[in-house]
Amino acid sequence: GRYDIVCSVKNLVDLAAVWPELDTEISADAGHSSHEPGITRELVAATDRIATTGSPVRG
Repeated sequence: GRYDIVCSVKNLVDLAAVWPELDTEISADAGHSSHEPGITRELVAATDRIATTGSPVRG
C-alpha cells in the first residue's frame, strides 16, 4: 500500500523495472497489513482472478 513502511513503493518501482511482466497495484489507502481494507480488496481481486482465469495477472 501507499503507506507501507515495510516494503516501500520505491522497492515496487525498482522491481517492476527489472520484471516487466509483474502485475502491480498500489493501494492508495493502505500500508502493509492484509487487515487494511485497501490491501484486503486487492488480495480478494487477485484471488478472484486466479479462481476464474488461473492467473493473478489482470487483462
